[in-house]
Amino acid sequence: MQIDFSGKVALVTGAAQGIGFAAARAFAEAGASVMLADRSPAVAASAEKIAALGVEACAFELDVADSDQCESMVAKALKQFGRLDFAFNNAGIGSHYRPISDVPDADWRQMLDINLSGVFYCVKHQIPAMLRTGGGVIVNNSSVLGTRALPDTSVEYTAAKHGVIGLTRQVAVNHGAEGIRCLAICPGLIDTQLVDPDSTGGIAAGGIPPTTREWFLQRTPLARIGQPEDIGRSVVLMCSEQASFINGSHLLVDGGLVQG
Repeated sequence: MQIDFSGKVALVTGAAQGIGFAAARAFAEAGASVMLADRSPAVAASAEKIAALGVEACAFELDVADSDQCESMVAKALKQFGRLDFAFNNAGIGSHYRPISDVPDADWRQMLDINLSGVFYCVKHQIPAMLRTGGGVIVNNSSVLGTRALPDTSVEYTAAKHGVIGLTRQVAVNHGAEGIRCLAICPGLIDTQLVDPDSTGGIAAGGIPPTTREWFLQRTPLARIGQPEDIGRSVVLMCSEQASFINGSHLLVDGGLVQG
């Protein structure tokens, strides 16, 4: 089953590394031109790596919690490529478990601003751009924690990721007849810096301690931690014609964790 996105344009947020970069690469390998967006200046180097695959690629720095910056991102994509066919709204931050009484109000607001409002702002500006050429596909990154609560995980993260699925469903209903498909992807534990306790920021930035990592691994029937490429390839499949009658759904890509 070959996916050919030649002549199509994809936009990926949170694309400097990890899941976002893997998705950008998967789109490029299918032949799409790609805009990589991220708040990190490293996104420029990531875009150069994608361009080296033989497709057109560009970078854009932004904070997805700012609606005006999201609008500017989409405007640049249209100026650069002339169209927008696919969007993977992946940018987000992690958190760690605390009793709800210990969660600072500022942390709650930051989580919702980036992980939920940031998706809303992206979708808000992506839909008019896609409608210019007859429609498109939007995939929003939720989580297994968008479908259920798990022990010792962040209340603010779980709430925001549940919100992403609700947003996705309503957008799918509201805009499906206009040629827009909107879907959510729900990764399980994926091996990125966000869950690496030894990375910059550690557990406070979303990393998980070894005991929690082992808890996830023992309950994942495939008996491995997911890789960014597992999500990137799934996003491309969701955007393809092979998935053309799937709309408003969320796809668990978790190795069977929710069943385990």
